[in-house]
Amino acid sequence: MLIPWLLKYDGYPPGVVVALLLHGILMYIFLPKQFDPATQVRIEPASFAVASATQQSPQRMRRLQQETQRQAAQAEREKQRARDEQRKRDEAAAAERQRVAEQQRQREADQERQRVAEQQRQQAAEQERKRQADLERERQREVERQRQLREQAAADTARQAQEQANNARALSVEQQMVAQYGNIIKELVSGAWSRPPSARNGMLAIVQLRLTPTGEIISSTIVQSSGDQPFDRSVLQAVDRVGSFSELQDMPTPIFERYFRNFNLEFRPEDLLR
Repeated sequence: MLIPWLLKYDGYPPGVVVALLLHGILMYIFLPKQFDPATQVRIEPASFAVASATQQSPQRMRRLQQETQRQAAQAEREKQRARDEQRKRDEAAAAERQRVAEQQRQREADQERQRVAEQQRQQAAEQERKRQADLERERQREVERQRQLREQAAADTARQAQEQANNARALSVEQQMVAQYGNIIKELVSGAWSRPPSARNGMLAIVQLRLTPTGEIISSTIVQSSGDQPFDRSVLQAVDRVGSFSELQDMPTPIFERYFRNFNLEFRPEDLLR
């Protein structure tokens, strides 16, 4: 069993170790136990044994070289695989960083869009609020303007009604006075009129009298003929017979100037005294 064990691995390293042990034992047996240190010779058994074993095992050397080359190739492959894996990890990390950066940019872009959209929404809401406020102010102004117009219209209506009432009262008094003096003139002229034979009911003659404030007649003119000359002359003759209307002296001057400075008198045969 010793021989196969010594031959294991082509006699190296177990053979070298055994050879060194045997040499040591022999030297211990045969060499004297006491010796002068000055005469001691140093032996390098390891170098000699290794060299001898190497020189005696060329196949082992080749196998060692092949193994060394194989291990070197394996180590190179491992390094290359490690480099490839590192490169893949670096690429994956770079891709991940790029993906994260892209997601960050996308989030920032989305946030910016949301910020802009929110800003635009707020601006639109503010503009709408201002527009509604302007509309409300305009509505309030219009309501106030309409209220003022209604109040002004009511005041104008009340004033006009008051004026109309005053005018009606004044006109009523004035018209009564005009009618009163008109009837005096008509009665005086009718009393001085002589009905001509040609007069017929339905005839109408209008004579214009120009008067003075004292009631004197300045002139009389037919402004609308009845179509019958004797009837028209009888009207003018009646005015001449009267001569003046002294009753007008008591008339207020404004009423005289407005109604009696030039007074038109209508003559109808059915209305005149006979």
